[in-house]
Amino acid sequence: MKRLVAVLLCMTMAVSITACGNSETENNKVAGTEAGDKPESISVICSTDEEGLYEYAGKKYEEMYGVKVNLICQSYDSTHEKITTTWTGGGDADVCYVDIPWVAEFESKGVTIDLSEYMDEDVKNSLIESSLNQMIYNGKTEAIPFANGGKWMFYNKQMLADAGYEEPPKTWDELKEMSQDMMDKGICKYGIAWGASQAEGLICDLTTMIYSFGGTWQKEDGSFDINSESANNAVQFMYDFMQDGWADPASITYTDRDCLDPFMAGDTAFVMNWAYVYGYANNPENSTVAGNVDVCLMPGTDKAESASVTGGGGFGVLSTSKYPEYAYKYIELFTSEDIQKYAYENYNVLPTIDALYKDENLVAEHEELAKFYPQFATAHPRPQLADYSEWSNTVQPLFSAALSGSTSIEDALNQAEEVSESFVN
Repeated sequence: MKRLVAVLLCMTMAVSITACGNSETENNKVAGTEAGDKPESISVICSTDEEGLYEYAGKKYEEMYGVKVNLICQSYDSTHEKITTTWTGGGDADVCYVDIPWVAEFESKGVTIDLSEYMDEDVKNSLIESSLNQMIYNGKTEAIPFANGGKWMFYNKQMLADAGYEEPPKTWDELKEMSQDMMDKGICKYGIAWGASQAEGLICDLTTMIYSFGGTWQKEDGSFDINSESANNAVQFMYDFMQDGWADPASITYTDRDCLDPFMAGDTAFVMNWAYVYGYANNPENSTVAGNVDVCLMPGTDKAESASVTGGGGFGVLSTSKYPEYAYKYIELFTSEDIQKYAYENYNVLPTIDALYKDENLVAEHEELAKFYPQFATAHPRPQLADYSEWSNTVQPLFSAALSGSTSIEDALNQAEEVSESFVN
């Protein structure tokens, strides 16, 4: 009888231990290995855009930990697919690049793991709050940001000086008045060109404009608020600017890259765009207005002093990684001042470390950093949705149609909100 009881107890304990082990693995979303295991190498899925930066960090990583870093590089446009197919097939990769629109999707599908338990307070406190927050979804930190981003207002300082202006506009109404004045004086052909065609850049610009006019994409409970008075005023302002001739009427065909061309050709005085424009448009090999390009905060309204859209990206740990601790160690290198300085000076990747924007030596060499920094305090994310890409592709034509005049702004906003709610539900 005692032997029978002992056997039954052993069987019960074995089942319990197995059940606990399976539960833990499932909760952590990590294919675990024995504690203390050290890999010979880790693999990182990234784009070719900053491949040299990732190699630079990889060499430091190997020196520190004795583990090689294998880069799986492809064009940015192919990187998302590479990540998801690798993860779906249980491929042998550990770290992946995470763009802002992918955060909610990766969390919802379990592609990446929560890095909260790996990130210490010093790292957390060193990062710009808006940069880190856009990597969090459902309370989980799906990636650590190393590349900052956003949009700013770039302007031709020579044009403004010729018109008698000593500083750039602080409000959208002031930008309108300056545009009219400079056009009347023959200084510029148009005040600005929008990226108003059906593309992702339009959603980025609408984020800036809607928040500038006091609106928001989503309410605190996650429901959409697109057909608001603020959103209507924002889209109406863009539409009127084109209809009244102060903005390039060809804007409806421009992406947010195309609208830079008339600015660099000297046709427009203003352009809202990403940080790379400061260096790119001031390069005489690219631009006829090189040396005259400066940057300022996005204009605001009586509802908001300024607003912009967040951007950038980071690295996450794939849930199929066998070595999540070592994967995170690679990511953590990108939160060091050395790596982020190297990234900006060699690849124009804006830092996510707050202190670097106050580093006297760095700012003395790159004065634009001090001009970029204040905008982060009023930068807002695009909608956080598990199916963000599908949502964006669905609403882009609605907003583009409103700006072209082929549908009313009110109808476009109502349709966009109705469609958007289906993505939430």
